[in-house]
Amino acid sequence: MTSELRVDHCPGCGRIYQINLRQLCAACTAAEDALMNRMEKELRANRKLTTEELAERVEERPELIRAWIRKGKLKVYDYPNLTDACDLCEAPIRKGKLCQSCSMRIQSEVAHVYEQERLMQERKRRENIFFEQAQIKKGKPRRIGACFPFLRAG
Repeated sequence: MTSELRVDHCPGCGRIYQINLRQLCAACTAAEDALMNRMEKELRANRKLTTEELAERVEERPELIRAWIRKGKLKVYDYPNLTDACDLCEAPIRKGKLCQSCSMRIQSEVAHVYEQERLMQERKRRENIFFEQAQIKKGKPRRIGACFPFLRAG
């Protein structure tokens, strides 16, 4: 049995570190913990802070706070004004990746595409039936595969 030292580059600072559960080196872990403590202190003092106000008070980018909200590192249920941003329209959201209107719009578009595809298949089926009936009236024999696609050669 060989013992390997599993290492990687820290995504925060680029230094080499031994892989751990947090996927950060010790220095970045300490910095992240300190930032989280500052944010929690600010939120305890004023729980109605918005994401932008919190970012300003702890001198950090709002994108980082939104990323932590999305990952679940920062819980929003106690703080009514902390929000993430919708991936499509940037509207404030409390959970997920899309706001309600973007989600409904995408569902509507997908349903429309499926309906168009179904109508196209129905149209093709009707055209095939019409073509086969016209061939029969002309006295031309039907191909075996027309009725039984699994019998088609090739």
